[in-house]
Amino acid sequence: MDDVNVLVIEDDPQASAFLEATLRQMGYKVWVVDDPKRGLEQAQGTAFAAVVTELRFAGMNGAEFAKALARVAPETSVVVMTAYAFISSAVEAMEAGAYGYITKPFNPAEVRVVLQRAVEHASLLSSHTERQQFAELSVKDSLTGVYNRRYFSMFLANKLSTVKAYTERFSILMIDLDNFKQYNDTQGHLAGDELLRTLSKALTEPLRQGDAVFRYGGEEFVALLDRADKKGALVVAERIRILVSLYTPATVSVGVSTFPDDGADGQDLIGKADAALYKAKEAGKNRVCLA
Repeated sequence: MDDVNVLVIEDDPQASAFLEATLRQMGYKVWVVDDPKRGLEQAQGTAFAAVVTELRFAGMNGAEFAKALARVAPETSVVVMTAYAFISSAVEAMEAGAYGYITKPFNPAEVRVVLQRAVEHASLLSSHTERQQFAELSVKDSLTGVYNRRYFSMFLANKLSTVKAYTERFSILMIDLDNFKQYNDTQGHLAGDELLRTLSKALTEPLRQGDAVFRYGGEEFVALLDRADKKGALVVAERIRILVSLYTPATVSVGVSTFPDDGADGQDLIGKADAALYKAKEAGKNRVCLA
């Protein structure tokens, strides 16, 4: 377990020496500092599975340290050290995010059990975070950071199953950058990528909770507007069109379809929105057309 780092923050040389020796016997790589501020600095540069800290330091108590560490190293378990007289303060630290506590004078068995569990807890947190990151990567577009087409298909199918049960309306916006190929040819692909990233930010700004934006392919995006009828969708689409012209050197054309007015399934809704988008392009671009 030499790759498992544990940080001890203790200004009592005898206590820190005991903890360092015990933790090394458990197979951990141990770091020792005598001040919580130095501990926070160390945690920003080193991945620690656990931090063992004295509960009562001048200027920063255990609860304050737990909150501060959570901001810079959320996957690190905090274990506070306390005398029996200060158990209530240890509980306060746990309420602030600490994993557990050990009491002074030290009981070697207690130290081993609590620290082993704290390290295991950190490992579980790390695995959970990695799974979340992997899941997010599988549904996000790597260039723009908005959801990808694969997730749009899942999202739309789920939405249709919900609205069919509750007879709610929602709308789809098909959004396409005007003259993007020409922009790429004249400004270069790096500038084109940056334009797509800026566009995605403009698309998400006017959305409400429950709405979502997806990159459908190339320079084409889709927005799904929750509980939006055709009139409401038109307002959002026009706002998007204006924001894009303000934030970028480009314009967009938008096609709008609404459930259930323009179709009862995903294929119909996408087809109608796409046809409306084509109509907007044919009419001169930089405009919104309804299905």
